[in-house]
Amino acid sequence: MSGIHIEKLETYPFKIPLVRPFRIALETQTDYEGVLVRVELSDGTDGWGEAAPDLAITGDTWRTALTILENEIRPRAIGRDVFRFQDVWQEIDRAILGNPSAKAALDIAVHDALSKHVGLPLNRFLGRGVDQLETTQTVGLEDLKETVREAKALRDSGVTRIKFKIGGEPRDDVERIRAVRDELGDDFQITVDANQGYSIRQAIYALKELDKFEIDFCEQPVHYRDLEGLAEVRRNSTIPIMADKCVHSPRDALEVVKRRAADMINIKLMKSGGILAARRIAAIAESADMPCMVGCMIETKVGIAAGCHFAASERIVKFADLDSHTTLTVDPVKGGVDLKGSSERLMEGAGLGLSVDNAALQILMSRSR
Repeated sequence: MSGIHIEKLETYPFKIPLVRPFRIALETQTDYEGVLVRVELSDGTDGWGEAAPDLAITGDTWRTALTILENEIRPRAIGRDVFRFQDVWQEIDRAILGNPSAKAALDIAVHDALSKHVGLPLNRFLGRGVDQLETTQTVGLEDLKETVREAKALRDSGVTRIKFKIGGEPRDDVERIRAVRDELGDDFQITVDANQGYSIRQAIYALKELDKFEIDFCEQPVHYRDLEGLAEVRRNSTIPIMADKCVHSPRDALEVVKRRAADMINIKLMKSGGILAARRIAAIAESADMPCMVGCMIETKVGIAAGCHFAASERIVKFADLDSHTTLTVDPVKGGVDLKGSSERLMEGAGLGLSVDNAALQILMSRSR
């Protein structure tokens, strides 16, 4: 027994306007509503976590995440030995169906606190001390003119990897990417994400046309339940296919591997329920020699820093898409990560290497009521 237990779990729901509306094939967002979580251990060490829910992707909202955290997760976590957290998380996961972002909030906060307790950055606590990642930055599902404008602004700011949201009318998507290459050249890398927007036939057509423009990979071209369709697209595409929305759990990852439905997997802490489950997904992918990317929802630097530390700790993670904090008009979090161009640097310090501005958080909390 460690003698150190989880003593407090505090919740902070908030609402942050985005710099501009963010459109994908599934939805358009104008605000980010989430929940920050602070845990305190019996030795006084604290840790921060985040629930970044999205009804269309994680199946929960900030209200459901808040309710689950306060009424279901808190009573199961308080008083428990923090060095037996795997057992605690497993009990919570069995008792509560879904609600992955709420589970992720506790998981991230506990990992932050544990790594602070031993005086290590989280990535080193997890076993690998890489402190810098190359990440994409994202252009939403915009018209051709706006797509080119945003891509140019990113490239001019030093971004070397850009992700474009597609999944609208296939011919329009192809013309958008064609225009980007025609206007900006080929001195940066492109990935695309259809967010389930295509039928099988549309996906095969679009990917065949897009192959002319040096696309690194395409995320989730068809509906997340259609693994057979995803496998068919993969068989007919020279662009590698990345499974995203269809992989929430280790079991999902096993299904993708068994069916040979994709070439790669996108792991998101908010989909999996946190770092513990994400590590199990990465282990399955590594066993299958299937490269991974760590992605994100719209998140503050708490969630982004956690994603970066996790990505830095796993050798099978070859790509990162951890830029969504740049879409927020304000972030109550200081430190954690520093993004310049496509380089995301982990800040020095134990745990996630960050702090939360309480005054700024209180203002954002008032907007969520």
